[in-house]
Order: sequence, then C-alpha cells, then structure tokens
Amino acid sequence: MGRLQGLVFLFFLSITSCSYFQDGDQPTEALVDKRLPGTDSMVVEQLIEKSYSHYGQGGVHIDINDSYLVEAEEIARKNSNISQLARIYNLLGQRYRNRADYGEAMKFHQKALELATRANNNTLLANVYNQIGVVYRRIDDNPMALEMHVKALGLAEEAGDSLTIGSAINSIGNVNYNLGRYVSSIEYFNRSLGMSQAQNNKLGLAINHNNLGESLLKMGQVDSALKHFFTSLDYNYQINSKVGQSICFNSIGGAYIVQNRPHKALEYLQKALYLNEELGDLMQVAISHSKIGETYLDMEELEEAEKHLRKSMEIAKSIGVLYQIEEGSRLLSELYEKKGDFGEALNFFKTAATYRDSIINTKNIHHLATQEAIFESERQRKKIDQLNQETIRQKSMLDRQRFYLLTALIIVITISFAIFMIVRQLQLRGRYRNVRHQQRLLRSQMNPHFIFNALSAIQVYILEHDIEKSSRFLTDFARLMRQVLRSSTHDYISLKEETQILKYYLELQRLRFSESFTYQLHIDESLKMESIKVPPMLTQPFIENAIEHGIRPIGTEGQIKISFRKDKNRVVVEVEDNGIGIDASKQASEKEKGHESMAIKITRERLEMLRRDSGGRTDLSIMDKKQVNPFDRGTLVRIIIPLVEVNQNGKPVYKQKNRLIKRQPVSV
Repeated sequence: MGRLQGLVFLFFLSITSCSYFQDGDQPTEALVDKRLPGTDSMVVEQLIEKSYSHYGQGGVHIDINDSYLVEAEEIARKNSNISQLARIYNLLGQRYRNRADYGEAMKFHQKALELATRANNNTLLANVYNQIGVVYRRIDDNPMALEMHVKALGLAEEAGDSLTIGSAINSIGNVNYNLGRYVSSIEYFNRSLGMSQAQNNKLGLAINHNNLGESLLKMGQVDSALKHFFTSLDYNYQINSKVGQSICFNSIGGAYIVQNRPHKALEYLQKALYLNEELGDLMQVAISHSKIGETYLDMEELEEAEKHLRKSMEIAKSIGVLYQIEEGSRLLSELYEKKGDFGEALNFFKTAATYRDSIINTKNIHHLATQEAIFESERQRKKIDQLNQETIRQKSMLDRQRFYLLTALIIVITISFAIFMIVRQLQLRGRYRNVRHQQRLLRSQMNPHFIFNALSAIQVYILEHDIEKSSRFLTDFARLMRQVLRSSTHDYISLKEETQILKYYLELQRLRFSESFTYQLHIDESLKMESIKVPPMLTQPFIENAIEHGIRPIGTEGQIKISFRKDKNRVVVEVEDNGIGIDASKQASEKEKGHESMAIKITRERLEMLRRDSGGRTDLSIMDKKQVNPFDRGTLVRIIIPLVEVNQNGKPVYKQKNRLIKRQPVSV
C-alpha cells in the first residue's frame, strides 16, 4: 500500500502542489509588465485569463495552444512585448509538462527563459526557473530540480515577490520529499504555510497542509497527518476545489489504512472515487479503484478486490498510464496467489515486471528528450547570435565596398584573373582533403552509438544492484574502450587489433544477456593478422543487430559466426547468426519497410569512401538464410573490402589487380 500512496502523492505534487503559484493559481496582476501599459497589453492579459479559464474547464480535453493563446501571442509579438511572450511560452511549457511531453515542455520553458532574461524581469525569471525545476522533478532529476528552485528563490527574494518566494520554498520542500528527506520537507512546507497564512491564500494553505500530512505520514505520525489532511479538506471546501477534496479523501483513506481501519478508509476512498468520476479525471479514477481494490485485498474480500483492481487496469490501459498498470498487475498477482490460482498469479507477476521495465525506459526517454530540447534551444540561440553578427559584418563590408568601388574598379579587373586561378588551385587541392574528412565524419558516427549501447548495458546491472557483474562489466568495458579509443583515430587498424576489439565486445554482450549465445571467430590462415589492415569496427553494428534483433527474440542457444577470408585481392567479412532472420525482424519492427537502419547507411557510406580511396571493389549484402534454405533461420551479412597490407616501411598499401598502390591513410 505504501508504494501506491507514494505514486499518488507524487502525481498530486506534480499536478497541484508542485504547480502552486506558478501554474496559474497566482493573481494575474503579479506578473503584468507595468513598464508596457496600453490597450494591446491589456488585451493580451485578458486573453491569457480566458485561456486559463477555458483550459481549466476542459483539462486534457482542450488543445494546449488554444485560440486565446494564439491571439495573445500574435499581439504580444507584434508589439515586441517580450515579458508577455515569456509568460505565454512558460504557460505552454507547463501544459505540455502536465501531459508528460517533457521535451516540448523544456523547449517552451527555454524560450521563456531567454525572453525573461532579455526583459531583466526577476519575478518572471523566478517563475520560469520554478517551472523548469518541476520538469526536472518529473523526470526524477532531483539535483537539477533543486538547483532550478534555489535560483528561483534567490531571484524572487531580490524582487521582493512573496508569492514567488512561497512557490519556490514549496517546490524545494517537494524535492526533499522526493529524496526521502521528510524532516527537511516539513521545514520547507511550514515556511510556505506561514507565507500562505500571511497572504490569506486559502489554496496555498490547502496545498501545504496536505503536503505536511503526507510527510508526517511517511514518518509514522498518523494522528498528526490526519489533522493536516482534515484541515486541508476544510480549506478545499471553502474554495470549492473538488480536485483538492478528492486528493484529501485519498490521503485520509491512506492514513486510516496505516491505522488498520480499513472500513473507515473505504468510506473516504469511495468519496474520492465519486468525485474523480464526476470530474472525469480518468487517471485519478484508476488510482481510486486501485486503492479501494488493495484495501479489499487486505480485508480478504477477494471478489470486491478483483472487481476494483480489474476496473483500474482497464482504465489505466485505455489512457496508457504505465505505473498504474504495473501496480494493478502486482496487486492482481497477490490476489490470485491468495485464491490459490498460481498460474494466473504468475501471469500478472510477469506483466508487472514488464511494465516496470517500461517505466524505467520511459523515464530515460523523457530525460533524453529534455536534454535534447535544452541542447537544441542553446544551439538555436547561438545560431541566431551568429547570424546577427554575420549580418552586421556583411553590412559593414557592403558599405566599404561601395566607398572603394569606383577607385578600385581597375585594380579588381586586373587581378580578377589571378584570383580566379588561385581559388581554382585551392579548390582542387581541397577536394581530396574534403573526401578524407567525410570518411572521418562517417566513422565518428559509429563510436558514440557503440558507447551509448554499452553504457545502457552497464545501467541494467546497476539498476539490478548486481555489484559483482557491474564491477566485472565496467572492468571489461574499460579494456574495450581503451582499444576503441586507440583505434578510432586511424583509418585502418591491424586485423589482430580488430579481432581483439570484437572479442571484448562479444564477451561484454554475453555477460549482458546472461551468456544466452555463443560465438565463433574464424580468420583465414592466408591472412597475416599483424600486417593486414581493415577499417576499425566495421562489423560491430551488424554483430549488435544480430544480438539485439536476431538472437535476443529466440531467448537461448544463439550462435554468431564471424569470419575473415581472403579472396584474391579482397577481404570477405561475414557475420552469420541463427536468429529470427532479417525478414521477421523487419515485420516485428515499428519502422516502415524499406527504411535502412542507421548502421547500414553509415557502413555503406564508409564502403563508398573506401572504394573511392582505393579504386577497388567494395560491397555490402544482407540476406535472410531462409532464402537459400527454407529450413534454415538467421541472417548472413557479407562485406567485401580491398586487401590492405603494410609494406617494409610500415606504410599501408592497397592491392588492386595484381599491382600495389601506395597511399598513406590520413589519421585524425
């Protein structure tokens, strides 16, 4: 029960208390730009107020950027009112955040941050930083969230804005709650509560009393928690907040469960369910059914428990709430275990485990999306600054050209031909360098992709708290990275070095997938491993695809065969597996048919650059083994590259049509 309470409370914090003051609850006049009076400014304020009212009535059923905000943005942009534009973008970011689209949310908050900085408005800046902090809390990056809220508090104190100060203090309390520091969270909630009392802010009083109750409940002080819950409920009645009443009913029910008073708990949980159904908040309805079902489960009333838990699962699946599906599956597993139906209990246990992994992946995706949004925003800002500077330079250059045009005309005509010839020579010399640079760029795309996947594998053991395997994995990974970094600065490495990298990589993958596959690495005896040179990590993406998309779906007894053999003046490399095959893998993929993977695209480009450089033949073919033998399965990847050896001077040479072509590959 404690876990579900925590999830409900975190949801409450993110939607309500985390949004206190900055999510539209503060008086509008606190943010009006007093320096930009006028009719248009007043119209924008009225449109924003209408958007608040319109969106509040419909919630998730209303467009995020409604017609009121669109019109408000047009007017503010026309009048270059950057403070109001910042408020609009901040509000849009808040709405995207409440729908779990954290990447879009961060894009709009970054826009708002840039405009608020230009406006030099500390109150507005504090509100933006508070909103960014809420986004970080949603993706469980509590250290960054705390940094943002502390910045907001400092700016609000400089501006003397008591509303924003209270908001920042409340948010810092929420971060401490998320980190399990309940004593500290109580201190911050009490400070915020005192400010709400001084301002007679009943919404703030309701929120902070409920927050205090949840913190006290976590510390085992149930009676004190109930007092705060009932006080919060009273304030919610005064302001007629049905959402707040529902949250209080759930909190009170949870407290009574801790007191082992399930019948009293059900009384309040049923009230919460009724209000949530009236409000049409499907997520809260699913949570209420889950809490009621769990209470009946503790009372051994299994039929009632099953009815509510299945209803919770049905609603959660319809709206795609992963953590609620995971919680419902776990509780249904316990229910069927009590019924003695161990088969069904096992099925729901597996479902819960699957969704638990999905929740972890979703958090990672949200975190990446947020960081990408920050990076993209910063990149766009720098690009705009560069364009502005370039525009200034161009204007200055044009002015100078006009001034000297008449006097320099004869000189320009005289030296034009000479300049043309010099530029032409530079272009010819630079063409070959550009080709070499393209090859380096293509190769540099491989290493980050490879490192990211290896780190993801290490993350699995860390999340599972497997210290021994984590340590072993990190040790092997460090050895592998030493080889990778050593080879990444060269166009070619020896065949011996390449096979060492592949062995390290395959051993790491075997450890990652609990040794669910074996591998064979065959080198033709005619190939001298010390003198034969090959492009680094050419086969690694296909080995990874064989493991991830070919062997992993079959579970166990996977086999991978990698071979290097000589064919006249060429080297033929083959990667073969006994997985589900490329045709089945494409059918299972969500990508459109005919879409080449990034690995295939990059490899083809590398081979094309190699062909241009050596003049020899290169080729890449991928074949489903069923095309040759209907009773066979798996995928065969064949790569053909020119034979490159090292001469007596230690320089690599290409062998082509029985003659040697001496060329020195460029190193990065």
